[in-house]
Amino acid sequence: MMEFSESLKNFTREQAIKGMLELLPHVSEETFLKLTYLAEKIVTEDTRPVVRTVRKHLQTEGDPVKLIFHRVMTEVSPPVLKKLAKTFFIDALMESERIRDKFEKENGFRPPFTMIIDPTSRCNLNCLGCYAGKYKKGPELPFEVIDRVLSEAKDMGIRFIAMTGGEPFFYRDILKVWEKHNDLQFMVYTNGTLIDEQMAIKLHELGNVSPVISLEGFEEETDYRRGKGTFQKILNCFTYLKKQGILTGASCMVTSKNIETITSDEFIDFLIANGVFYIWYFLFVPVGKDPDVSLMPTPEQREYLRKRDEAIRKTRPIFIGDFWNDAPAVGGCIAAGRNYLHIISSGDVQPCVFVHYAVDNIKEKSLKEVLSSGFFRAIRARQPYSHNYLTPCMIIDHPEVYREVIRACKPSPTHEGAEAILTTLKEQIDEYSRKVRIIEGEIWEKEYVCHN
Repeated sequence: MMEFSESLKNFTREQAIKGMLELLPHVSEETFLKLTYLAEKIVTEDTRPVVRTVRKHLQTEGDPVKLIFHRVMTEVSPPVLKKLAKTFFIDALMESERIRDKFEKENGFRPPFTMIIDPTSRCNLNCLGCYAGKYKKGPELPFEVIDRVLSEAKDMGIRFIAMTGGEPFFYRDILKVWEKHNDLQFMVYTNGTLIDEQMAIKLHELGNVSPVISLEGFEEETDYRRGKGTFQKILNCFTYLKKQGILTGASCMVTSKNIETITSDEFIDFLIANGVFYIWYFLFVPVGKDPDVSLMPTPEQREYLRKRDEAIRKTRPIFIGDFWNDAPAVGGCIAAGRNYLHIISSGDVQPCVFVHYAVDNIKEKSLKEVLSSGFFRAIRARQPYSHNYLTPCMIIDHPEVYREVIRACKPSPTHEGAEAILTTLKEQIDEYSRKVRIIEGEIWEKEYVCHN
């Protein structure tokens, strides 16, 4: 009886996917609504309410989610949209769940949804406070290693890959990677200065790459950190990508100095006008090059950011992702393979882009072995670090957890000076975390606990 039930589930899933694929050549808003009904037949029972909620948003006139969706449907090139529907919505969000379920049953832990790969540490800019600025500038991951890791990832149900660096567009074989693994969806963090018109055309031909352009605000803020003339090059990049109908994002490092600028209506409208569909906010973490604790957003500024997230989401057709304030939606920290990991250009595997320690190198071990390491398991065992998901980070919110894991697992620093946040900056980080937990604790109790 169980075999028959499983066979019926597989048949239903296969028929639903077949129906989805038949709809893809006719991509439209109506098509995507139909896809949500088919998606319910594929996703797990826990995910079905999410699919229904999305559909409700898409059916409600004036809903910000519907407005974002309308922008995507009308501004993204149809071939890119079709590729996105297949590689991200069908493969990464839905079909890969089945593969991850199977892996979890066989191996005792669930593969992450995504991972970040640095193909190179080389970069044409020299940004102030760059979190990756202390990595050695020579190493690059050989194409063969990246190729193997991506193949292993697919076998585990990981179909969404982020890339950063260094500058990914500096990597000689980057187009070769995206071409060979055209069944994956790539999100690429870039400074944008190497994307010319020909590169934008190539990205359109590939269809599976979404560039995320890093900037600190307008010209004054961006050029101060990244060098004079960078902002104008970013504007050119936006023009090329918008012309080709590429799904483009933006990434902003939130500091105590630029927080009001990058969350202002003026800046958000500027991004929308330049063809940006989503924006990621990362808090400044004092690691890497020239760590400066004074640039960390204060606890009060973190709350200001959360409120601005809410306001923008209600009024602007752009997706906002806030890696700290959105932690309640994902149950806290997602590092160490819980939902992502970070492979740097030397091959060392870090739990997070801001945790500059490693015990394994991907050149020597498989992705499965890395995810099974004692270091990663120790971090996952401690997640979440608090019942308050507004303080999700073991680096700046719960530094005692970070120090405990480092003492217990004895990982190696991935660059000179990586230990500074645990030693010379210890007292400042401890004081910061103490204040954060007081302020965020009051907000958590008032707005999350009391409302549930």
